[in-house]
Amino acid sequence: MPKPLKLIAAEIEDMEILSAALEGMITSPGEMSYLKSTRAFTVMGSRFKWEDAVDGQKSSDSWFRIRSGAYFGDVMSVKSTGISQSSPTEVLELLSLSTHLREDGQADIALNFAGGGTLRLRMECINVTLTDTGEPWATELKPGHDETPSAD
Repeated sequence: MPKPLKLIAAEIEDMEILSAALEGMITSPGEMSYLKSTRAFTVMGSRFKWEDAVDGQKSSDSWFRIRSGAYFGDVMSVKSTGISQSSPTEVLELLSLSTHLREDGQADIALNFAGGGTLRLRMECINVTLTDTGEPWATELKPGHDETPSAD
């Protein structure tokens, strides 16, 4: 049985690994929260276990999802575009995390969702933890995104 994952990100290189692990996570606005008093942002969702995916032909037990939580600490502000706060059960698919280090040492992290929605976190520093919870389950669907044809 696949093992749960726990990743800690403190550097920009760590964020690239975290972004890859979270690609295709299914979540909703109701599974996200920002506590300004503790400067913490959390998101829960159903993460595709890329680390256990078998290349080539799919067998009935080669793709898994697991409930996962991502904790972002030292968050100074959160801004949302294209995500409705009035629809807490709207299905959102996380495509990637984009991280930009500022000259003052702060970090801007964007959670980029399918359909164009984005959450932007201004953080004092990179302080992110991903933790799998519960047991994984087999899935028939592997996240995939159509590539835009290039103009020649």
